[in-house]
Amino acid sequence: MTSEFYSEPEIIAILSHMDFVISGRMHLDIATMRAGSIPIAYNANNGSFKEIEKFYGMYSLCYGNTDLIAINQEELILLIQKLANKENRLALLNKYTEFAEMVRGYFRKYNKSNENRYMDSALEMVEYFVEKDRLIRRLEKDKRDLQGNLEWEIEEKEKKQRQIEDKQKVIEEQTKRYAHDINSKNIAIKIKEGEIEQQRETINNQRGHIEQLLEVDRHYQNIVRSKGWRLVSFPGRVFEKLYPVGTPRRRRISNVVKYVKAVNITNIKFVANAFRKGGMKQVRKEMNAFKYRCNNELPSVEPQIWEVDEITDLSQCDKLVFKKWDAPKVSIVIPVYNQFTYTYNCLKSILENSGDVSYEIIIADDVSNDLTTRLSEIAENIQIARNKENQRFLRNCNQAAKYARGEYILFLNNDTQVQENWLQPLVELMERDDSIGMVGSKLIYPDGSLQEAGGIIWGDGHAWNYGNGQNANKPEFNYVKEVDYISGAAIMIRTSLWKEIGGFDELFAPAYCEDSDLAFEVRKHGYKLMYQPASVVVHFEGKSNGTDLNAGVKSYQVENSKKLAEKWKEEFARQSQTEDDLFHARERSQNKKTILVIDHYVPQFDKDAGSKTTWQYLKMFVKQGYNVKFMGDNFFQDEEYTPVLEQYGIEVLYGPWYAENYKQWIIDNQDNIDFVYLNRPHITEKYIDFIKNETNIKCIYYGHDLHFLRIFREYELCKDEALLQESEDWKRREFAIMKQADINYYPSYVEVDEIHKVDSSIPAKAITAYVYEEFRDDISLDFAQKNGILFVGGFGHPPNEDAVLWFAKNVYPLITKKQDIPFYIVGSNATDAVKRLNSKNIIVKGFVTEEELKELYDNCKLVVVPLRYGAGVKGKVVEALYYGTPMVTTTVGIEGIKGAEEFMEVADEPEEFAQKVLTLYNDNDRLVKTVEDYQKYIKAHNSIDAVWDIVKEDFQ
Repeated sequence: MTSEFYSEPEIIAILSHMDFVISGRMHLDIATMRAGSIPIAYNANNGSFKEIEKFYGMYSLCYGNTDLIAINQEELILLIQKLANKENRLALLNKYTEFAEMVRGYFRKYNKSNENRYMDSALEMVEYFVEKDRLIRRLEKDKRDLQGNLEWEIEEKEKKQRQIEDKQKVIEEQTKRYAHDINSKNIAIKIKEGEIEQQRETINNQRGHIEQLLEVDRHYQNIVRSKGWRLVSFPGRVFEKLYPVGTPRRRRISNVVKYVKAVNITNIKFVANAFRKGGMKQVRKEMNAFKYRCNNELPSVEPQIWEVDEITDLSQCDKLVFKKWDAPKVSIVIPVYNQFTYTYNCLKSILENSGDVSYEIIIADDVSNDLTTRLSEIAENIQIARNKENQRFLRNCNQAAKYARGEYILFLNNDTQVQENWLQPLVELMERDDSIGMVGSKLIYPDGSLQEAGGIIWGDGHAWNYGNGQNANKPEFNYVKEVDYISGAAIMIRTSLWKEIGGFDELFAPAYCEDSDLAFEVRKHGYKLMYQPASVVVHFEGKSNGTDLNAGVKSYQVENSKKLAEKWKEEFARQSQTEDDLFHARERSQNKKTILVIDHYVPQFDKDAGSKTTWQYLKMFVKQGYNVKFMGDNFFQDEEYTPVLEQYGIEVLYGPWYAENYKQWIIDNQDNIDFVYLNRPHITEKYIDFIKNETNIKCIYYGHDLHFLRIFREYELCKDEALLQESEDWKRREFAIMKQADINYYPSYVEVDEIHKVDSSIPAKAITAYVYEEFRDDISLDFAQKNGILFVGGFGHPPNEDAVLWFAKNVYPLITKKQDIPFYIVGSNATDAVKRLNSKNIIVKGFVTEEELKELYDNCKLVVVPLRYGAGVKGKVVEALYYGTPMVTTTVGIEGIKGAEEFMEVADEPEEFAQKVLTLYNDNDRLVKTVEDYQKYIKAHNSIDAVWDIVKEDFQ
């Protein structure tokens, strides 16, 4: 054996335990190693190493006459076991064999007489251990193989079991789905069968009715042909003559009849309650709602116009005296060619209906030869720009616009009559958005039907007057929106932009398509073109240029349409190509995502915190560039609040048609609606099943607060078992909603934590409930001039009533014992219990306007929010922070506002609450510091950017 099998410490360890046996002169190369390059041997007798000399081709141990090192059986076993633990087991076994053969050969050569004596014990033991080791390794290998096979088989069985379970789940789901589908189809078949049977019965009944009606008709005809009938029916024929069917007079008298029929004790009480609730304003609202219910449709527009009877002499005209402005806001340019009667009535309507907006009138007279030449005799303070020769429409407008002094130029056809307050909405829209370059009015026909709610230009170049001939009061025609173009009968453009563009392009002279071309030029210069439905103008279409496409100026319409398509062919390619995209084409929203917001009614943002939150989020969605639609569960057109949303560019879906067909509308437009933003549980549960089952629209649910938690807290105060039952019912309903919604919003982390205590899998997020576009920079810090304590909250919300009554009974008397401080109570729908608090020091003001509310916040020294139960962030608390009025509240009041204890006064017990009110009320320096803290907090947490950062990922 050679030294490559041992390390030096191993040889020393083995040989140090060996006995040296003297048995003649023998040579055995058994314990050699290499230290560097010199062969050495170890002598166990004296523990020394000695250099080995080469002998007979082997290394010889030479120690005088003692040359043999022999190993007994135990030592040989020890050596073999030591070697058997080496890593390379196969190589060692081969070396064992070589070692055995070497020893066997040596004894044969040098000491054959002793061969058996040494070999019987040594070599047999070597062979035994070699064979044993081989057997062990084979057994271990077989064991590993068997274990590996067993593990593989177990893994395969588990894999197959999982596959079987997955297939079983799929089969079960398919079975359920098929069973549901079969059940649904069976139900549908039964329903259809029932409908068919009903239709058969109806047909049979109708046949019988027809026979009866034929008999009645024969009898009727006999009566009608009689002399007696002709005598009796004479008043009716006179009535028909005076009030023909379809005329405004007939509609008015029909409405009177309906209202007279509706006069009864029940409706009288209904009106009286409305008057008590909100005065005549509320009565008008209820009457309008009643009118819609009577007609089952929206009322049509009834324009106020002067009859267009031909004026043949100026003596038939009243004198029109216009106010002369040194710096008019608007220059109204009216191109005319004869048609004096229309021009006069147009001017008369402007004088009657233009309100306080400063304006000048420029008559662009294109060489008229009728009474128009004497217009200055009956119209004072107007400018008449009369051409020397006929310029036709387009050049006439360009020429007259040179005289404009106003900030805006408004082109108005002379065959129009403007309606009440038509001018102010146009100016307001332009002035609140610098990106708007041109606006246009809603055009209606003399009978009140719609002529145009903005124009659409399709990709192939043909144009639509959107809504033509329909009811002008329908919601889709009554919100501010961007449009492709506006008919030139009533358009207003910034004077600076008009000059930059260079006026109407004379490529389209003498007329037609110049308004569409101007619209594309406005967009080319980086501005938007908007439709303003609040500005209503009656247009006697065709009176200016006729309607025959083959005659007069009208004949240029076809030719100029081709010129327009050629000039703007690249832009046409980006237009909606077919009528299938009407949803987007009517408002140029092709590149916007659409959000449908559903709540209980149009938000009355100055009456309750929930409505204010909804309104603020609606505005935020619009500001972030979304196309926003709103649907109230009552489908009521609130005359006070609906126009506010519409003026902000939000389409409000109201009226009987939507009440009956909203589901079909959503299904038809589901590919155009990206998100449905649902509010409040009692509203959401009406819609979420339908939306999730029938559409692919993402549902975002905002609960406003956890109803079950709020009511449970009320139960903890009152111990009313009915409240506990109500809380459990709301808990079931609310969690049913949350499990269906794609994401659930609540106004604080408190509600989210409560939700996840019950079900951690529900996707819930705490959002900021109140959003402000701008912050106050006019807060007065002169607290020495302020006086009084203020509470603000709508009393349709039970916690507010409880808070006021508790404060008035338990806290306020402690305050007035030490200091005389007036207490103002503000909020809509005050209950009788709250009204009874009204006294010398407690002033129950009820509902107030936004302006009045701001004044109260500014003049009162302190706000109190003594809520004892509720859930979520409280709107009245955030509102006080925004207005910068210091407050004292409870732990319920600050719920959901992180870090509120650091800058707000909080107390739950009457004595502590009263003491904190008095301490803060009388420390003006602390009041100033409190205002600064409030403003710092509100700006950091309630700006549009801060709020949008929280929710924007859900609207991607």
